[in-house]
Amino acid sequence: MKSRQRRNDAIGIEIAPLIDIVFILLIFFVVSSTFIRENVLEIELPPSQSTDYAPLDETIEVVITANNEIRIGERLIPAATVATLMVELENRVAVANMGRIVVRADAKSLHETVVLVLDAANLLGLTQVSIVTVQAND
Repeated sequence: MKSRQRRNDAIGIEIAPLIDIVFILLIFFVVSSTFIRENVLEIELPPSQSTDYAPLDETIEVVITANNEIRIGERLIPAATVATLMVELENRVAVANMGRIVVRADAKSLHETVVLVLDAANLLGLTQVSIVTVQAND
């Protein structure tokens, strides 16, 4: 007669694969999360009735302050003309490989300054240009 041997193996849960899965999920959520980028400049946006604006992640941000200073990203553009704006925008497009422009113009800025930025973008052939506004209160 054959005798049966009892196995005395410890039954347990392997934790190493569980830790791997947790780290993979953590990396996924960190990489796919959206980070809020706040503007340093205080500007008052003009009101608008439309609500079609959807923020884009990969954009070149042009900020026009109340006293008509133009900043592309964090860089102040002194004595801005269409030519200087075209050079700066072209450099940004080449480096960042982005063709979308978002203009954040203060409500008190001159219309001429906004048109200057739009002209420079148009002459470069950049057609994805948005002007940021705030929702108007009725």
